[in-house]
Amino acid sequence: MFQFEGTPEELDASQVLKKLADQHHGPLSTIAEGGRGSGKLPARIPGVADEGQETVRQMLGRSPAPSLFIRFLEETTRWDNVGVYGIKRKAAKPDAPLDYSRYLRLRRQGSQYGGFAYIYAEYSTINLRLNYSKQQLDDLGIKSARTLTTGHREYRVSVDLTDETSLSDALKLAELAYEAT
Repeated sequence: MFQFEGTPEELDASQVLKKLADQHHGPLSTIAEGGRGSGKLPARIPGVADEGQETVRQMLGRSPAPSLFIRFLEETTRWDNVGVYGIKRKAAKPDAPLDYSRYLRLRRQGSQYGGFAYIYAEYSTINLRLNYSKQQLDDLGIKSARTLTTGHREYRVSVDLTDETSLSDALKLAELAYEAT
């Protein structure tokens, strides 16, 4: 068990995290994740190009549910012709590498529609290319998704990965979005 000197009032959050990291002898992502999984990231983040591996790994270090996010990627990148891509910024030069620091795009290669999901590693959030109402989500038995009122009109369904139910819902919705692209 972790040992602290002083009362909780005497320790600020950064001191607590440092003490936990020192006593744990491992990455803070393992500590932050608690009982939800091992917290260890695989040697390679599934589907992410070499150029984006380190950036996505850093984003997952701040994620509330990195293991759920990894499992989402493991499943979706097994589907036919699915790729994980960074974003080409509007002001980027033609030969600039893709940006993996904000969000990633899951795309069915060969599709004229672009991505079927925008995924945020840092927040473990999945925004899907579905313009469903709350009633449509309820009819599908999806309880963990929410409808968005901002952003691109085609991407109006979002799921925050927090537990097994949200992961299952995100995968079900991702499959619907994938099939529609």
